[in-house]
Amino acid sequence: MLRRSLINPTVLLAIVVLSGCTAGPQVETSASGSVPPTPVAASGYACDDIAVLDDVAPVFVTADGTAPTPVAAFQPAANLTEYAVPALGGLSCSWRVGPAVGNPMQNPVGSDWAYVSVEVVPGGADSWAPYKVGDTFSLGDGPSDAPMTIEGIEAATGCGVEPGCFISAPVGDAWVEIVLSTNWNQRDGWYFSGLTPDAILAQMQPLAASVFTALTDAQPGQLVWSAVDLVEREPDCTGALGSQGIATALGVDSLDYEVWSVTNSGSTSFESYVAQQSGVFRCSVQVDGVPVDLAAAGLLGTSVTVGYDLAGLVDTMVSTPDSQALPTVALKGAVEGEHAVQICTDITHFCIVIFSLGQSAYQVESNSDTVAVAEAIIAHTR
Repeated sequence: MLRRSLINPTVLLAIVVLSGCTAGPQVETSASGSVPPTPVAASGYACDDIAVLDDVAPVFVTADGTAPTPVAAFQPAANLTEYAVPALGGLSCSWRVGPAVGNPMQNPVGSDWAYVSVEVVPGGADSWAPYKVGDTFSLGDGPSDAPMTIEGIEAATGCGVEPGCFISAPVGDAWVEIVLSTNWNQRDGWYFSGLTPDAILAQMQPLAASVFTALTDAQPGQLVWSAVDLVEREPDCTGALGSQGIATALGVDSLDYEVWSVTNSGSTSFESYVAQQSGVFRCSVQVDGVPVDLAAAGLLGTSVTVGYDLAGLVDTMVSTPDSQALPTVALKGAVEGEHAVQICTDITHFCIVIFSLGQSAYQVESNSDTVAVAEAIIAHTR
């Protein structure tokens, strides 16, 4: 039986495990016999230590001045690594206004929601690079041309369909990423309708200032959180997944894999940095050198992302407010304590299944039977 380690959700969004307990010094008795006071170790920051609701609320002010009260919630995501920051010993916080998002691959017209997230990865400052926003925008004015200085720290800012509006900066030794997302593709009546990108970014500044100040003024131990003990392994698709079972699930005689990892991608985005530090790698399924399931132009092929030692991320997905609404699925061969979610688009046959298996997590993407592929991986492993 495979054994697994968990990320125990506790703080704010049930995503962060805080560890402020350190071994204290040996207590020595003075010559007078009295015991000197023992220094109190600082405890790790929780989300409300870096930003209270008064700092978060201005982010969500609409063009008519409406200021709803945000609630702690994590926007459901279709990628395993979007839950990975706590596994790296970081802090992940998020708040929402409006109705909770259900399926992240479906944005029905009229959905009026917005989320803002704050993610802090200690040790990431040296790898920090400003996010480069592409040319496809739904906000009209595009990204902010100049960096923004907040509490003496120069930050990169911008707005686009992906990732949304963001403020990103190296603060101390940490990489800090603040992202505001909503239904950007909705043309009429979207949440921030009537506001320019610069106005939205200006509303995000009080939150960024609170976060930057808290991190800069932190005492030793306040920026220390629990992390998963990740063991570095070489990406090996055949060893991790097998081949015959997946070939059968996809209805082909045989297949091979093309391995991809962030290490050889050259990307420097926050998402890429988190993926690299998490050690995940992706296996693209191919038959005779051609990706499987390219049924039509624009359709994605079949791939499997492998995250060793990251099973706890799936526990987070099924237990965190809002994210817990992701549809679960029962997989043949799974044992008690293992979980799986299935996320499908409503315009094609494309689906994603993310599941835990032993200590590891897997993400299957395909236009074919993702459940059958997932069950083939379980059969191969067990």
